[in-house]
Amino acid sequence: MAKKVEMLTNTRLLAEKGDAFAQFTLGRVLLKEDRPQALKWLELAAKQGHCEAADLLAQETAQKVSPATIETPGLPPPEIISDPLDPCFEESTESLLAAARSGEADAMVILGDRCRKGDGAAPDFPEAIGWYRKAADLGSALGECALGMVYDLGLGVPSDEAEARAWYLKAAQQGYARAQFNLGNMIRQGRGGAPNPEVAAKWFQAAAKQGDAAAHFALGALYETGTGVRQDQAQAVEHYRAAAENGDADAQFNLANMLRRGVGTEADPGEAASLYRRAAEQGKAEAQFNYALMLATGTGIERNEEAAGRWLRRAAESGHPPAQRELAKLRRQTGGAS
Repeated sequence: MAKKVEMLTNTRLLAEKGDAFAQFTLGRVLLKEDRPQALKWLELAAKQGHCEAADLLAQETAQKVSPATIETPGLPPPEIISDPLDPCFEESTESLLAAARSGEADAMVILGDRCRKGDGAAPDFPEAIGWYRKAADLGSALGECALGMVYDLGLGVPSDEAEARAWYLKAAQQGYARAQFNLGNMIRQGRGGAPNPEVAAKWFQAAAKQGDAAAHFALGALYETGTGVRQDQAQAVEHYRAAAENGDADAQFNLANMLRRGVGTEADPGEAASLYRRAAEQGKAEAQFNYALMLATGTGIERNEEAAGRWLRRAAESGHPPAQRELAKLRRQTGGAS
């Protein structure tokens, strides 16, 4: 019994921080003990795109939920942008060492990246951290962000969210977009300190102004759900579009959802279908499923049942439960020929 109480306590803490799987687990466990609370947690998980939670909620509330309506609202997972510098530098290690020894902070960070990745050998985390710290000591935002990433991911050191948040803050205050996004994510989730969606939104806005696609996506989600900002579907569309144009599959999917339903903008099933396809081609299972449904029904695109079947199979193979159920139903109807 004590173990169950401890498990529920830990699960509740994760659920309160917005973890969809924990919300689903808590809701399922509480169904027999506290149905109203259980339904609340299941609804929160379903709104984050947790398909099993959506299915269980539908069963418990006797509602028929079409698989096409299962959509992720868009709050991003704790994405950590791990490379402080783009991996496009071809300088030799010898020339980088010379530059680093002369005090060039960027060279120090590149050397740190190479040590961390191993460059064909085993990663040397202590050496990488040493270079990052030297750059940070010179006031380099790149070095500070790199140290934040090291403590965030626990690379060569124990994971320390408070330390990671402190280093991200230093780099973010210097205007470094990647650090601003990582910091915003930590603050939104309450990692390394108390959660504060209002402050998180401000850091996402700072990064978005510099064209950061992930930050645009995060802002789109906040505006869509009214988390930390006043709910504004038109703003959500604007930010999703900015991220979608930069190739962000999650933003493409969420924007397609809004265009298909005409939320925050005029309905445009044709563009929605195009966006679903773009996200589907990047492997997003939810987009593969929705694109299959649009092909099957001829919504926003010419009806093509053969292509719909192919995308449905891809979504099912990606582990998407509604697609798996639809594919199983289709196979039963066709005698297993699909």
